[in-house]
Amino acid sequence: MPRKNRIASETGVYHFINRGVNKKRLFHQREDYRTYLALMDEHAKDLGIRIYHYCLMTNHTHLLLRTLDVESLSRFGHYLQRRYAYYYSRTHDWPEQVFRKRFIALPIQKDSYLLECGRYIERNPIRAKIVEDPTDFVYSSYGYYGLGYENGLVTPNPLYEDMGFSKNERILAYRDYVRADRPYEEIVDEKFNPF
Repeated sequence: MPRKNRIASETGVYHFINRGVNKKRLFHQREDYRTYLALMDEHAKDLGIRIYHYCLMTNHTHLLLRTLDVESLSRFGHYLQRRYAYYYSRTHDWPEQVFRKRFIALPIQKDSYLLECGRYIERNPIRAKIVEDPTDFVYSSYGYYGLGYENGLVTPNPLYEDMGFSKNERILAYRDYVRADRPYEEIVDEKFNPF
């Protein structure tokens, strides 16, 4: 059965999700996270992809990215899976498949969803009960937005600039925005338990 064509986003923005096969761990040590981030950075730059938000969980990843076209998105996902799987297999002596077959790329059709999707991505460690506060999880873009850390991988979310007149105002507003609970998230998590 042939694969379905990806739906192109009118905005060029996608919520990119990748998961280990059978929810297998993708990251066991710091070097695993660093390698994945370096591969993301390398190929995003090669393809002109802008990464607005990311979060690397133990068995899956979330990215909010903007790309020029679906072909670049596919090349990015294929490259990332192939190169990281090669690294993982060699480092962890794993002879089998690392990722499930295909990454997910949900098209974000309205720019107004950019901040909400970024918030969702950076709250993943809280929703999975790994940390209580996003500042305690280092493998996400939250440090850039909520703490003001430099991060060469992140292109600022266009809506972030509207959160305040100064960098400090934006940081404080973003912290409040991400920390606020959303009842719908709790209902979905309780019903479907994505972790």
